[in-house]
Amino acid sequence: MDSIKLLFSLSLFFIFVSSLHGQQIHGTIRNKQGEVMPFATVWVSNQNKGTTANEDGKYSIKTGVGKHNLVFRFLGHSPKTFTIELESETSDKLLDVVLEEQAVALAEVNVSGLKEDPAIGIMRRMIAMAPFHLKELDAYEAKAYVKGSGKVTEVSSLVKMLGGKKIEKEMGVKVGSTYVLEGINQVSYQKPNRLQEKVISNRNNLPPALNQGLNLRVTQTNFYRPKVWVSLWSPFGPQAFQLYKFAYLGSFTQEGMTISKIQVQPRASYDDLFEGTVQVVEDTWSIYSFQLRFKDPNGSYGFTQQNALFQGVWMPIQYDSQVNFDAFGIKANFRYITQIKQYQIKVNPAFVVKPAIIEERLNKELAKEINREKVKDPKMALGKELTRKKLKEVLKEVDKLEKKENLAKMDGLTSDYTFEVDSMSRNKSESFWEEERQVPLTEGEKVGYKEADSLWIAGADKRRKDSINALPKFQFGHLIYGKYYNYEKNSIGKSLNLSSFGGGFNAVDGFYVDRSLVYRNRYGRNNYLALGANVRYAIARHAWNGDVYLERNFDENRQYLKAEIGSNVFQINRSNPISPFLNTLYAVILSENYVNLFQKNYVNLNYQYQFTPSLRFLSLIEFRNREMLNNSVEHGWLNQDKVFEPNMPVNVAWGNQIPNRGNQVAGSIGFRWQPKASWNRFNGVRRINNNEGPSFNFIYAFGTGDDQFQRLNLDYSQFINLARLGTLNLQLNYTTYLQKATNFLDYTHFNGNQTMFISANEQSFRALPYYAFSTTDNHIKLHAKWEPRKLLLSQWNVLTQYGIREYVVYNRLHMLQGVNQGSYQEFVYGISGIGKFLGLELAYPVGNWVPERFKLLLRFPF
Repeated sequence: MDSIKLLFSLSLFFIFVSSLHGQQIHGTIRNKQGEVMPFATVWVSNQNKGTTANEDGKYSIKTGVGKHNLVFRFLGHSPKTFTIELESETSDKLLDVVLEEQAVALAEVNVSGLKEDPAIGIMRRMIAMAPFHLKELDAYEAKAYVKGSGKVTEVSSLVKMLGGKKIEKEMGVKVGSTYVLEGINQVSYQKPNRLQEKVISNRNNLPPALNQGLNLRVTQTNFYRPKVWVSLWSPFGPQAFQLYKFAYLGSFTQEGMTISKIQVQPRASYDDLFEGTVQVVEDTWSIYSFQLRFKDPNGSYGFTQQNALFQGVWMPIQYDSQVNFDAFGIKANFRYITQIKQYQIKVNPAFVVKPAIIEERLNKELAKEINREKVKDPKMALGKELTRKKLKEVLKEVDKLEKKENLAKMDGLTSDYTFEVDSMSRNKSESFWEEERQVPLTEGEKVGYKEADSLWIAGADKRRKDSINALPKFQFGHLIYGKYYNYEKNSIGKSLNLSSFGGGFNAVDGFYVDRSLVYRNRYGRNNYLALGANVRYAIARHAWNGDVYLERNFDENRQYLKAEIGSNVFQINRSNPISPFLNTLYAVILSENYVNLFQKNYVNLNYQYQFTPSLRFLSLIEFRNREMLNNSVEHGWLNQDKVFEPNMPVNVAWGNQIPNRGNQVAGSIGFRWQPKASWNRFNGVRRINNNEGPSFNFIYAFGTGDDQFQRLNLDYSQFINLARLGTLNLQLNYTTYLQKATNFLDYTHFNGNQTMFISANEQSFRALPYYAFSTTDNHIKLHAKWEPRKLLLSQWNVLTQYGIREYVVYNRLHMLQGVNQGSYQEFVYGISGIGKFLGLELAYPVGNWVPERFKLLLRFPF
């Protein structure tokens, strides 16, 4: 009896083992020259599932018993379809495939009298249909295999000297070694923009020091949107014809559909534009595939996408991203592949039938008739003949109909993304991976995994001990050089940050030292309580200063509260126009001091509330006692013949008097209005998305007691993308004093500059003195920065690819009354990207407000 049980068990075991390798179709994909085709796609159309070949062109996919239609595709080659039948659960089919280069037929360039490249008409309709394709789906679910690989190919001698060997020793990263990460992810989408992603399983061969919580995400880039990856312009976006040139390369037919190949070239070389080829399905004007690339100062990037037809919708089945990094003395290659394994989609009923987009210039009378016709039922109209103009009108009407429903579904959010990792994702068996991966590992990857697995197993006990020992512990040396004690897990928990000693030099304090201590308890990513303290000692002034505060951010990022009490020193201009570090250099070396300080003993309360994404309430109330300070040292170390200017700056409107020490109750109340802002949510954390929308601030500030004033500030700011003309950054301010300030500290002070250096602050004057024109009179201030794609040096592509950028700045200060009534203006020409991070500026002040005719400045990106 026991022998029968043993025989039965062995039989079941062998059936199970054979089933792991059965029902499988596998082989190698090559071209006609016999060369392997890495990462070619294999799609089982009758099962809505697929896989991809590995770097050696080998593929493997489990299909189950029955007949299956396999479609093999590779960019630039004709797809091939095979019908394969597996008759039993142990069937195993070897199928080697040869793909031939795609043969395209050229159409006539002169189409029915239109003397233009056929690509123009194709892309016009493709761009018009892009918003339609964004609305095609009500929902979908997908299972995806994600794979990332990378290799550091070269490290410069300088980097090695600065820390390359330390990185290799502590992190285990070796030059020339290939590191691989894999993941099986489940993705669920619901319109209009809710996405949930879960990592079912992941594994990698990273060194143990890096093998901590890294997870790959399914590529979700949508080229039907105007921009991809935040800043790159899609060749299918509404601005495409301003930015790109298109050329027709030919067409081919697949299953009765005409697919046209279009060359994409940027009109001007820039790091936010693609070049390459796209393939468009005519009549539906959908993406069939594309192969695009772009460059920036840090390297070159390639991106390919292949789509397949599901229920009338062309859905992505493979993304392939490649990066060649070359910056900061490091060269490396990275590749990131997403292969959709399975799809289940639900099509929006109104978008099942595609509109027939007519060419207006070939059908002028019909186009006029269509454009005149009133839209009674927008959703029904989508299935008719439409012009591009009419399609845009109909889609707007559809948006209006669905807006209320979409807002209810999204709880007022414009996007909601959730990413989670299964607690057992690292513990899946090898048989699970054999079943799910279906992409054969290369020999090098197999070796890497064996080494990584053995290290992972061997190091299990060490990791457990290290996880305990890795918790920060106090050491006496931390009192000297500081320490960040982080006890957070997944951005939740407690931390303590003891800063290192800071300091500097100025005329009031002489040398000073400072440091800070911050305790933070995170209840969520943007839900935290913080307690902090700052302490400062001025050596020449023999004075201690400091403050303590309590800070709370809560209610899904809607509310912010901060209470603070202290006695500290501040620059008269609270926006700190000169950094303490830069002032230290000028003061020590040249005996030129630009930091003008006063002491404030205070207690305040700051409260902010986000009513809606567009409207934020701002308030501050403070009781303070203030006094101007005097210089404690006369000169710096090197240029001792030169004496520091007094701490009280010269200002004609104020005069020569020094403000009296006094008590004041001051406060402000106002609103920030961003009319185009919306809520986004990422893993439960709300964030405001204003994109390129305007921002308006309305602030009423007042002071009572010994020093009185009433001031109203109106601010407007906006970043505007001008497409082919570049970008424009605007800041406009109007300030009026309802009651003139009786203390110089309550004047309006401007971000001037008296040094040869300039920071990245866009609201700064290049040659205006820091305090000479401070005012309590009404005034208007404008800062405008235009960064064109092409100007002078940027005409040379080699310079733009290196990272050189040019810009023009116009600054204006217009005094509406007072002793300085009139205008101060600056015209600035600037170059950035020198040595990757430096810049040069040439400023031309207009008028007689400052003595300089021209001023040359060195710009830092901070």
